[in-house]
Amino acid sequence: MASIPARAVNLGRQMAAIKAVIPGVQAAVRGGELVCTFTLQPTPASRNYSARVVYRHRRRPRVTITDPPLALHPNATALPHVYPDGTLCLYLPGEWKEHMFLSNTILPWISAWLLHYEFWLVLGRWTGSGDEHVVPSPASRNM
Repeated sequence: MASIPARAVNLGRQMAAIKAVIPGVQAAVRGGELVCTFTLQPTPASRNYSARVVYRHRRRPRVTITDPPLALHPNATALPHVYPDGTLCLYLPGEWKEHMFLSNTILPWISAWLLHYEFWLVLGRWTGSGDEHVVPSPASRNM
Protein backbone atom coordinates (compact mmCIF):
# COMPACT_ATOMS: atom_id res chain seq x y z
CA MET A 1 0.00 0.00 0.00
CA ALA A 2 1.37 3.43 -0.96
CA SER A 3 1.90 5.91 1.80
CA ILE A 4 0.33 9.33 1.67
CA PRO A 5 2.96 12.07 1.69
CA ALA A 6 2.87 14.40 4.66
CA ARG A 7 1.53 17.87 3.93
CA ALA A 8 3.44 21.05 4.53
CA VAL A 9 2.49 22.92 7.67
CA ASN A 10 0.47 26.04 6.86
CA LEU A 11 2.58 29.21 7.23
CA GLY A 12 0.07 30.69 9.67
CA ARG A 13 0.39 27.62 11.89
CA GLN A 14 4.19 27.83 11.62
CA MET A 15 4.02 31.46 12.75
CA ALA A 16 1.67 30.68 15.66
CA ALA A 17 3.96 27.87 16.85
CA ILE A 18 7.00 30.17 16.75
CA LYS A 19 5.11 32.88 18.66
CA ALA A 20 4.20 30.29 21.30
CA VAL A 21 7.86 29.47 22.03
CA ILE A 22 9.54 32.86 21.52
CA PRO A 23 7.84 35.75 23.25
CA GLY A 24 8.43 39.03 21.45
CA VAL A 25 9.07 37.50 18.05
CA GLN A 26 8.18 39.74 15.14
CA ALA A 27 6.53 37.57 12.50
CA ALA A 28 4.44 38.05 9.42
CA VAL A 29 3.21 36.05 6.45
CA ARG A 30 3.17 38.02 3.20
CA GLY A 31 3.23 36.89 -0.38
CA GLY A 32 3.50 33.21 0.58
CA GLU A 33 6.54 33.81 2.77
CA LEU A 34 6.96 33.65 6.54
CA VAL A 35 9.47 36.12 7.97
CA CYS A 36 10.38 36.01 11.67
CA THR A 37 12.85 38.14 13.60
CA PHE A 38 13.72 37.30 17.20
CA THR A 39 16.44 37.17 19.82
CA LEU A 40 18.09 33.95 20.99
CA GLN A 41 20.53 33.25 23.79
CA PRO A 42 21.93 29.71 23.42
CA THR A 43 23.01 29.49 27.08
CA PRO A 44 22.77 31.81 30.10
CA ALA A 45 26.49 32.57 29.61
CA SER A 46 26.02 33.36 25.90
CA ARG A 47 25.41 36.72 24.36
CA ASN A 48 22.08 37.54 22.74
CA TYR A 49 21.80 37.11 18.99
CA SER A 50 19.21 38.59 16.68
CA ALA A 51 18.12 36.05 14.09
CA ARG A 52 15.91 36.17 11.03
CA VAL A 53 14.13 33.18 9.51
CA VAL A 54 12.60 33.40 6.05
CA TYR A 55 10.58 30.41 4.92
CA ARG A 56 8.55 29.63 1.82
CA HIS A 57 7.02 26.21 1.10
CA ARG A 58 9.16 23.87 -1.01
CA ARG A 59 12.27 25.86 -0.11
CA ARG A 60 14.71 25.49 2.74
CA PRO A 61 14.27 27.84 5.67
CA ARG A 62 16.89 30.58 5.35
CA VAL A 63 18.40 31.69 8.65
CA THR A 64 20.68 34.66 9.18
CA ILE A 65 22.16 36.19 12.29
CA THR A 66 21.57 39.91 11.97
CA ASP A 67 23.23 41.14 15.16
CA PRO A 68 25.92 41.06 16.30
CA PRO A 69 27.91 40.52 13.13
CA LEU A 70 29.45 37.04 13.31
CA ALA A 71 33.17 37.27 13.98
CA LEU A 72 35.91 34.96 12.77
CA HIS A 73 38.26 32.89 14.86
CA PRO A 74 41.73 34.51 14.66
CA ASN A 75 43.05 31.61 12.55
CA ALA A 76 40.04 31.42 10.23
CA THR A 77 39.39 33.05 6.90
CA ALA A 78 35.68 32.20 6.77
CA LEU A 79 32.77 31.09 8.94
CA PRO A 80 32.15 27.35 9.07
CA HIS A 81 28.77 25.82 8.30
CA VAL A 82 27.27 28.68 6.34
CA TYR A 83 26.04 28.78 2.76
CA PRO A 84 27.58 31.15 0.19
CA ASP A 85 24.71 33.63 0.78
CA GLY A 86 25.63 33.82 4.49
CA THR A 87 22.68 31.78 5.76
CA LEU A 88 23.35 29.16 8.41
CA CYS A 89 23.75 25.49 7.55
CA LEU A 90 21.67 23.83 10.25
CA TYR A 91 21.02 20.30 8.98
CA LEU A 92 22.03 17.71 6.43
CA PRO A 93 20.08 17.41 3.16
CA GLY A 94 16.81 15.58 3.75
CA GLU A 95 16.93 16.01 7.52
CA TRP A 96 14.27 18.74 7.56
CA LYS A 97 10.91 18.34 5.81
CA GLU A 98 8.13 20.87 5.31
CA HIS A 99 5.68 18.82 7.37
CA MET A 100 7.82 19.64 10.43
CA PHE A 101 7.32 22.69 12.61
CA LEU A 102 10.09 25.29 12.48
CA SER A 103 9.57 25.85 16.21
CA ASN A 104 10.47 22.22 17.00
CA THR A 105 13.38 21.89 14.59
CA ILE A 106 14.90 25.00 13.05
CA LEU A 107 14.73 27.17 16.20
CA PRO A 108 16.55 24.65 18.44
CA TRP A 109 19.01 24.00 15.61
CA ILE A 110 19.77 27.74 15.43
CA SER A 111 20.56 27.72 19.16
CA ALA A 112 22.78 24.67 18.73
CA TRP A 113 24.56 26.29 15.77
CA LEU A 114 25.20 29.42 17.85
CA LEU A 115 26.55 27.37 20.74
CA HIS A 116 28.97 25.55 18.39
CA TYR A 117 29.87 28.92 16.86
CA GLU A 118 30.80 30.24 20.33
CA PHE A 119 32.96 27.15 20.95
CA TRP A 120 34.55 27.60 17.50
CA LEU A 121 35.48 31.20 18.34
CA VAL A 122 37.46 29.90 21.34
CA LEU A 123 38.74 26.54 20.08
CA GLY A 124 39.17 27.18 16.36
CA ARG A 125 37.41 23.93 15.44
CA TRP A 126 33.75 23.15 14.88
CA THR A 127 32.41 20.89 17.63
CA GLY A 128 29.03 20.23 16.02
CA SER A 129 28.15 17.54 13.54
CA GLY A 130 27.75 17.94 9.81
CA ASP A 131 29.89 18.10 6.73
CA GLU A 132 32.67 20.65 6.60
CA HIS A 133 32.11 23.28 3.94
CA VAL A 134 33.93 26.48 4.71
CA VAL A 135 32.76 29.26 2.44
CA PRO A 136 35.21 31.91 1.28
CA SER A 137 34.87 35.22 3.09
CA PRO A 138 33.33 38.13 1.13
CA ALA A 139 36.75 39.85 1.08
CA SER A 140 38.50 36.85 -0.51
CA ARG A 141 35.71 36.45 -3.10
CA ASN A 142 36.38 40.00 -4.33
CA MET A 143 40.10 39.40 -4.95
